[in-house]
Amino acid sequence: MEKLFDIQAGNIDIKNPIALSAMAGITDSEFAILRAKGAGLVVLGAYNLDDESKKAGEEATKRGRKEFTADAAAGGDVFIQIENEIDAVNAAMPETAVAVSVRSASSEPILKAAELLKRKNAILELDVHCRQPEFTERGMGQALLKETEKLAGMIQNIKETGVILSVKFRTTAVSPGMAAEFFEAAGADIIHADAMVEGKGADTQAIMEIKNATRIILIANNSVDDFDAALDFFSSGADIVSVARAAADDAEFIPHLVKKITEHQQETGWYNTPKHVCKRGDNRGLAFCCPPVKYCSLLKRIESAGFTPDEFIKLKQESVKGTPLELGQDTCFSSLVWCCKASKPCHYRDASLYQIGLSAKEYTLLKKELSEKILDAIDKKKKKAA
Repeated sequence: MEKLFDIQAGNIDIKNPIALSAMAGITDSEFAILRAKGAGLVVLGAYNLDDESKKAGEEATKRGRKEFTADAAAGGDVFIQIENEIDAVNAAMPETAVAVSVRSASSEPILKAAELLKRKNAILELDVHCRQPEFTERGMGQALLKETEKLAGMIQNIKETGVILSVKFRTTAVSPGMAAEFFEAAGADIIHADAMVEGKGADTQAIMEIKNATRIILIANNSVDDFDAALDFFSSGADIVSVARAAADDAEFIPHLVKKITEHQQETGWYNTPKHVCKRGDNRGLAFCCPPVKYCSLLKRIESAGFTPDEFIKLKQESVKGTPLELGQDTCFSSLVWCCKASKPCHYRDASLYQIGLSAKEYTLLKKELSEKILDAIDKKKKKAA
């Protein structure tokens, strides 16, 4: 049976693009089982692994942030706890992938966790996200972004265990695109971006910048409180959208998102179809652009990708040779290769699709293939320029 979604992190299959995000003191196995039914991924934790992280949690508790000691800090073995939590989720939700968020001031406990998670076929999520001063003053969480050599070495050492690695960070703390390039170069498999404009909600621009910087799996997080918010992240480049507070407020929210994105994928074939470039879409949206014959945002985008207008025209035309996208004489530029998204009304495009006998879904899937060829060409340009 063909998979509806093709999301693969190493040897771990993620069955759909809806995830439960880690929330300190909240996201344990009991919460995940009750609130994340049908999710493709649940992220448990975060867990404090060493004495320094546990001390930080205790200090945070003294100022009222009790959720930062919701692990085995009170004398239990945190590694046994993590294993038991994974087992509980696996037993109740066998088709859902599991990740565990961890933090530690020293590397050894993180490597021990990585070995455990590798054995349990789970994902390790490195917390470069926490901004509580008790943790950052000890060099954990967001503070690691200021120690790039240490962070790169930590990522590389974690990957030597063979575990699948996600890195979670806040896009307000560092340039999103530069961070993405750094994490990928260091060896991360997944980037989990908490993308927020302070006081204004989700930052889709940051997700677009990350998508343009890397092709590894991108999880977008922040302010996902309805399906439209999830779609905004998907159309900006997210491969997966993670849910936090909305899942705590409504036990049916994640199942609702899973249902909606499944229906969307069945209808369109490309659940995270990008916005048009002129609407601040990521580089995949170049598949929907007109020829660069007038001044618009396309010119700046293809220039940043390393192409001249003539090179871009040639790239698109050669990429669709022998496919139905070559056809469409009655469209604006005499070929479907230059046509926009199927969701945008256009009687010229739709009439051509009807004449060819091509459905909107089939058209969209051909555009997806085209977008991948364009991204391959951009990657070649980057490597040549490096």
